[in-house]
Amino acid sequence: MTLPDPTRTTALRLGFLGLVPFAGLAVVSLAGGDDLGAVANPALLAYGATILSFLGGIHWGLALARPALAAREVALMLAVGVLPQLLGFTALLVPAPLGHALCAGGLALFLVADRAAAERGLAPAWFMQLRWPLSCSAALAMVVGALTA
Repeated sequence: MTLPDPTRTTALRLGFLGLVPFAGLAVVSLAGGDDLGAVANPALLAYGATILSFLGGIHWGLALARPALAAREVALMLAVGVLPQLLGFTALLVPAPLGHALCAGGLALFLVADRAAAERGLAPAWFMQLRWPLSCSAALAMVVGALTA
């Protein structure tokens, strides 16, 4: 009998718990009326931008945890890890519908970097089982935010 990996289990639980603000804020933006939507929609944008930063931090952690990697590969991973923060920051500076769309696109497109890291064995085997549903659900919430901004 194989015991569950506690890191995987914790990451799955916390990852899906992190979808609650996306889902809740998207629903309130969509159905909460003008007053609630006026609060929920910018909050959704801010949450999306912070999650993009978090995703970049994952790649920094993956790079720094592997001191045996070639310096060029570490530098590339660190540079890629900065891109989501820059995208999230930009999303906060542009008008709301575009900011939401930038976050949605960043969440979806950063799956490419996640997949590349997983394929190179830099992330656990279960990493993409977590990343796909989380990123797709979060991106969908950001699309709802863009449509209701």
